[in-house]
Amino acid sequence: MSRLQRAVLLCGVSLLCYDIITGHDDHSHDIRMGRFPEDFAFGVSTSAYQTEGAWDVDGKGESIWDVFTHEEGHVTDGANANDAAKSYDMYSEDVQLLVNLGVTHYRFSISWSRVMSDGTNSTLNQAGLKHYSDVIDELLKHNIQPVVTLYHWDLPQGLQDTGGWLSDSIIHRFRDYADVCFRTYGDRVQHWITFNEPFITSWMGYETGEHAPGVQQDNATYLVAHNIIRSHVATYRLYQDKYRVTQRGLVGITLGSEWYEPKSEGQPDLEAADRALSFHLGLFADPLFKGDYPETVKTILQRKADRLGSVDFLGVNHHTTKLVSSRGNDVSARFGFYRELAVELDVDYTYPSLVYREDMDPKGGEQRLMGFGMRKLLNYIRTTYNNPKVYITENGFADCGTMKDQKRIMYLREYSNNVLQAIQDGCEVKGYFVRSLLDSFEWTSGYEPKRGLYYVDFGRGERPRYPKASAHFYSLLIKEHGFTPHVRDFRAYPADRDEFLYDHFPDDFMWGTATSAYQVEGAWNEDGKGPSIWDTFAHETNRIADGQTGDVACDSYHKIDEDVQMLKDLGVQHYRFSIAWSRVLPDGTPHSLNMLGVQYYNNLIDALLAANIQPMVTLYHWDLPQALQDMGGWMDSAIIDHFDNYARVCFEQFGDRVPLWITFNEAFVVAWLGHGIGIFAPGITEPGVGVYTVAHNIIRSHSRAYHTYRRHFQPLYNGKVGISLDIEWKEPLTLSQQDHYAADRAIMFKLGWFGNPIYGSGDYPEVMKRYVGEKSRRQGYTQSRLPAFTEEEKRMNKGSYDFLGLNHYTTNVINYQPNPDSGVHYEEDQDMRSRFDPCWQQSEASWLWSNSWGLRYVLNFIKDRFGNPPLYITESGRPDSGGKDDINRIYYYRNYTNEVLKAIKLDGCNVKGYTAWSLMDNFEWLEGYHQQFGLYHVDFNDPNRTRTPKQSADFYRHLISENGYTMNSRVMTDF
Repeated sequence: MSRLQRAVLLCGVSLLCYDIITGHDDHSHDIRMGRFPEDFAFGVSTSAYQTEGAWDVDGKGESIWDVFTHEEGHVTDGANANDAAKSYDMYSEDVQLLVNLGVTHYRFSISWSRVMSDGTNSTLNQAGLKHYSDVIDELLKHNIQPVVTLYHWDLPQGLQDTGGWLSDSIIHRFRDYADVCFRTYGDRVQHWITFNEPFITSWMGYETGEHAPGVQQDNATYLVAHNIIRSHVATYRLYQDKYRVTQRGLVGITLGSEWYEPKSEGQPDLEAADRALSFHLGLFADPLFKGDYPETVKTILQRKADRLGSVDFLGVNHHTTKLVSSRGNDVSARFGFYRELAVELDVDYTYPSLVYREDMDPKGGEQRLMGFGMRKLLNYIRTTYNNPKVYITENGFADCGTMKDQKRIMYLREYSNNVLQAIQDGCEVKGYFVRSLLDSFEWTSGYEPKRGLYYVDFGRGERPRYPKASAHFYSLLIKEHGFTPHVRDFRAYPADRDEFLYDHFPDDFMWGTATSAYQVEGAWNEDGKGPSIWDTFAHETNRIADGQTGDVACDSYHKIDEDVQMLKDLGVQHYRFSIAWSRVLPDGTPHSLNMLGVQYYNNLIDALLAANIQPMVTLYHWDLPQALQDMGGWMDSAIIDHFDNYARVCFEQFGDRVPLWITFNEAFVVAWLGHGIGIFAPGITEPGVGVYTVAHNIIRSHSRAYHTYRRHFQPLYNGKVGISLDIEWKEPLTLSQQDHYAADRAIMFKLGWFGNPIYGSGDYPEVMKRYVGEKSRRQGYTQSRLPAFTEEEKRMNKGSYDFLGLNHYTTNVINYQPNPDSGVHYEEDQDMRSRFDPCWQQSEASWLWSNSWGLRYVLNFIKDRFGNPPLYITESGRPDSGGKDDINRIYYYRNYTNEVLKAIKLDGCNVKGYTAWSLMDNFEWLEGYHQQFGLYHVDFNDPNRTRTPKQSADFYRHLISENGYTMNSRVMTDF
């Protein structure tokens, strides 16, 4: 049989099947406009064990999944569903989610062991019975029809102990259980599903043992399937004879089936595809619709013709399509079912991938967008089983859990549209249910895969739910009752967000790399250098991992020539380094000027210029002279004069050769980590008052130093002065206005805290003044904990820059978290909660997850809020735990720099350069030498601190040489 003949057989003679018959290349992803029938059911699905939790409360007995997950080795990370999504207690909240979606139906399952503790009539549990009655009533109160599944894999353990589905006795036990459910709920339930995907129960539960109850028995698939079919028939007859006249409901079964596409047009593969359908779908569907097992399998079991016509509708769970090829019987296969099936199942990688980022997976993942398989399957059912009424009872896919789940939107749009096309072909499809309402326990995969339209925060006891973008899409599809341009064009984010741009950076774009004094120099007490707060902090016990310090670090104080040679090899145009304040002014004041320290920086600057590399000098990278700390440090306003005097010394000594000055690196870190929570030097804990005082003094210090340079040194040297501020992109968790405001507020509480006085109005952001002021009053303060600038200070602050330095590494996801009774604490002042998107690539640093598009969003935020100032990215990079084959760092740099290119070329952002952090592995603060950011590996076990280029150094060198990306460039083909 040819592919054309097979398609005609599936579709009949309908011209609407033309695009199926003619192949998938040109038609499979077309979205056909049109509406579903008026009485079409839109719903979502869950199951009891996956969502309810409350596994042992209110008289519930153990199920086989309770026992299975409590044993070691069955589930990823040892997870179980003891609490799951807590839907047992939160069913009212879940129903409200359904109302928000606008669904007409909700498919859920009853936990057999919740209503019958050991599975028999002798252990009826009234609390469990009442729970489902309450759920049904709550649904009906909101005009949502319950679709109830009697068995979704969670057999009472008491029945498993007597043989489970391998025993004939299960048939009357299931009938008794169904009788209780019909009698209790049948007056309000019009759609009953006896079994969900019985093939999974049969094959994975009793033959391979991968699912509960974990039995491994050759050929058990057929025996269990036989008992399930007989149980379904007995239950159907029970309803027909006892309840149909009064309750007028419908009883069906849900079967799961992939579509099986022949891998070739050869006869063996065509037969293999038909055989796959027979062994999976036909094993259950043929007896129920035709009265017998498929010809290919019926010799295994005896004919039972009385099953004919024992369904009112067929539930279909469909998720994907597989390529099928024939193979001979594998006599060595452990389990009999696949020995007889004799097929090979593959993925068709020519279809679009459904992974979050295709460039994170060399093959793009196994989940593919193949919606045509839904239509073909429905037409197969139409032609094979006399066009029964069908409900798509599950359709969806698992991803890594991103909130703006564009791939799920694409999936649901294409698959539901193929349902519509199947209806137009003449298929009797009555409803479509998305799996699933919530992220939930995904069986042996635990909580890692996410299928929900709603995100559940399993890290919090209250299990809050948040709508993903796909929830908004599905709600729109339901509201429009089909496909309109709005449904077709709905997106979670702009189409170009994840597209790679092939273009070149501007000719004058500057590439560089960075270090800081304490992290690389070493020589902590040589040649007259005074101690800094980081010397003191690191020498205290229990501060740094393994008691490590920056005493020697990379020994760059003695290795100027080696460091500059590395820079020359990279081909960078600038090198950002910092001056150790206590090396040039040991006690922090000009009275202690140390000419040996001055000479070191002169030598470094001269070596850079000789190599045609511009020095970009940071005045303060966190290492305050200890002598100034002893006098109050950044908590005392006297520091403003001290910093201005120090800056003046540096301008005088080095200004003739330094074109770019940065006053402070990451002032936020100084304020918050150093003085708010005290985990960085100098280790002060003042999270609600002192943190704001420190920031206030830093801003005023910057402004003073800027104006000192502008008045006295810029006319002489024509250099430029800026400040480096660090900011993550703050992505709203949901599409809600509250989360958008919270994300914007989070940016203004960090970037705006320092940026708005300098690059904006001259004052703190209004939202920050309002929130801190209101919280302060509520806490009993007579004035805001956020200090106020004088009018003169505002004038000095505003415009005190020639450029902005931006340090950007990662993105946070933000949601609104009202906290009216917050403590005196900077973080609690913001009324928000921060987390990471699980789809992003995690690094060796807990605070850094790779998300390149966040950088473009930050650059556009700065353009829009701060008037598009000249901007240098002064730090960007990611750590690893060592090694020279650092492919993840190459991935990071390629994607982050491409976002910079998009910001310049597509958005008009005024970005002048990119500085990789860092030139070499170095002392990474609290982590010591365990986290390594370098383009060059440093052997810290070698007294010579040998430097060796990593693969990322070679990548960065070629990127600089090519100044951008073309399809055939080395940076795209060789790395």
